[in-house]
Order: sequence, then C-alpha cells, then structure tokens
Amino acid sequence: MEFFVQFGLLFSNMEWFVVVCLIVGLVALFVEIFEPGFGVFGILGLILLALAVILRAIFHKDEDNVLLQIFQLILFIFILAGGAFTLFLVGNKKQWWKRTSLYQLGTAVDAEHSQGTENFKGLIGKQGSTLTDLRPIGKMLLEGKTYDVFADKLFIEKDTKVEVIAVEGVKIIVKSTD
Repeated sequence: MEFFVQFGLLFSNMEWFVVVCLIVGLVALFVEIFEPGFGVFGILGLILLALAVILRAIFHKDEDNVLLQIFQLILFIFILAGGAFTLFLVGNKKQWWKRTSLYQLGTAVDAEHSQGTENFKGLIGKQGSTLTDLRPIGKMLLEGKTYDVFADKLFIEKDTKVEVIAVEGVKIIVKSTD
C-alpha cells in the first residue's frame, strides 16, 4: 500500500519545473524514437529526464519517501520510453507508419546512381576500342571519350574492338567483339 501512496505523492508533490523537465524530456525522447536523426533530441531528452529525477530528489516534502519515489519515477520513465519504442517497432513491422508523414516512401537520390556519379546505362550495347590492355581493368575509347572499364574475361589486348555489356553503378563491363 505504501508503494501506491508514494506514487500518488510523487506527482502531487512535484514542483512545476520538475514537471516541465519531465514532459519536455519525454517529448524530446519520443521525437528521437519516432524520427531518428542526429541524436540532439535524444541527448536533450535524456539530460532533461535525468534533471527531472535529480530535481525531484532535491525538492521533496517531509511525507515523501525519496528513494522509493526516485525508483518509481525512473520506472515510470522506462515504461513510457519502452512502450514508445515497442510501439515504433511493432508499427514498423505491421507497416502502420507508411500511412503517416513519419514514413518516407522514397529518397531524393536515385537508387542506381547519385548526383555525384555519372549514369553510364546509356553506354550498354555501344562499341569502342581499348586504349590499354584490360587486365581486367583498363581504358577504352568510346565516341571520343575515355572510360575506365572492366573486361568480362581476365585479359583483352590493346586496340581490340569491345562492346559494353553491363553497367553496375560506375563499373562498365565490356567484352571483346573480335
């Protein structure tokens, strides 16, 4: 019975600044759980929650059992944060978040190549000649441009006609047409 009495006193005897630290800390922690980023909200939330526990221990009334209330407050925080994390995991598994703005369906960057890399898919099927021996990597000349290419076999000699057969990101794979 003492446990429940102290739990009631935990919140009824709490000062306003402890309540603010607790609420803002929980909100910041929830933001970090549901929209992970650089960790700023998570760190801020943990600091504010720790501050709320410390301030609650410092500013207590005479009828408070401080150790029990600190244990209860920490348990309360863990239950709320654990519940939010569990809700996030279950929501991801059951795809609840796909219907909300919390979930991004795509990214601004193409999955095949980024803005910093050239798209070589248009070279597939085109023919050129090798400028160096391909052992299996070398250079080829295609439409007046030089490309670093990979041979589909271990070796292709210099000045051999080759055809681009595949592109994997920035890796251009060629085969001999001779």
